[in-house]
Amino acid sequence: MSVMPELVSTAGAILAGCVDARTGRIPNVISRGTAIAAIVAAAHTGDATAALWGTVLAGGAVFALYALTFGTGIGLGDVKLAAAIGAGYGAYAATIALGAAFVLGGAYGAWLLLMRGARRTDAIRFGPFLAAGTVVAAAAARVL
Repeated sequence: MSVMPELVSTAGAILAGCVDARTGRIPNVISRGTAIAAIVAAAHTGDATAALWGTVLAGGAVFALYALTFGTGIGLGDVKLAAAIGAGYGAYAATIALGAAFVLGGAYGAWLLLMRGARRTDAIRFGPFLAAGTVVAAAAARVL
């Protein structure tokens, strides 16, 4: 019996999102472990190429944001978690996950600003939104 790489990435993203929400950090053991396990699971199902492309494209896209903001907007934990999501879902579904994460995170930030619960300079932990985006991608993968 093989483990689906999507399940590995979803479980890892949810765990990382919960830890990030509580501590403000995404431990390497979670993000790297999830990426490695998802790539191994994808290789077992014959989808290693898609997993590697997903890792490079999702991780690379978020790394570009990290570089553009000089590490103040997105952290390296978010970069590694995005790579792990890409490893499990491939490039197309990882794009859906990242897009959903940014939309959900932006909506939450706008809501906080409107309710005067935050200032423009306050940090919002992004791991929980990456986890939510991964759940959206899982649902979209079943529909599409």
